[in-house]
Amino acid sequence: MKSVEIIRKLKASTFKDEDGEPYTVDFKPGLTEAELDTLRERFPSNIIADELQEILRETRGWEGPYGSEIYFDSIGEFGFTELIPQSITLAGNGLGDLWVLDIKENGDLGKIYFACHDPAVLVIYCDTLQEFFETLEEHYNNPGDSYFINIHENVVWDIWSTHPNTVEIADFRKGNEELAPFLREFTDDEWIVADLRRGTRKSGFAWGKFGPNQFTRRHPRALVWVIQKKKKGFLSKLFGK
Repeated sequence: MKSVEIIRKLKASTFKDEDGEPYTVDFKPGLTEAELDTLRERFPSNIIADELQEILRETRGWEGPYGSEIYFDSIGEFGFTELIPQSITLAGNGLGDLWVLDIKENGDLGKIYFACHDPAVLVIYCDTLQEFFETLEEHYNNPGDSYFINIHENVVWDIWSTHPNTVEIADFRKGNEELAPFLREFTDDEWIVADLRRGTRKSGFAWGKFGPNQFTRRHPRALVWVIQKKKKGFLSKLFGK
């Protein structure tokens, strides 16, 4: 089922919340062609992917249950551009956590990430908008036990505690010669590399492990991030912590 078909199905559906009370989703109107033309100017290369245009003509978003909001015209509103330089903030949970659609430089749609602020973790939520809508439909039909909820309540904490998909830059340089021009920008070994090139759903990294205000740089094409290690203060150096 295409993304817009799932949206139309959601429009026609009645759901039940965790207390068994029925509700419907409040959809906003779609964009006009003139509004699409204006929005296009804010996209990389002034290109809106065909799938996203079809969605925007149907609706610019909706208000979901439990204070959640879904939007498709919120280009450039994700503040952590060092993690995802060009994006659409698709959804929020009211707690400061966001679902973010990566937009490539040529306008193509990338993966959808769950950007959690506490703990500070970035997770691959899914690969396509169609999958995103499928998880929303599942969540609306089964709010107590859904992939949408599991990402926030379980997956981010697993990533925070196990710290996967990261490696010291000195080790990463070995066997990744194709990324050498990018890696040469980092002249010492005080860096960690997060690598999601082979990442699938639920893959992610705990970028917040390295302290506040750390320097982060993403490769312009590959799903590789270089993150500066947390600098130790005087007492940490003194006591070896």
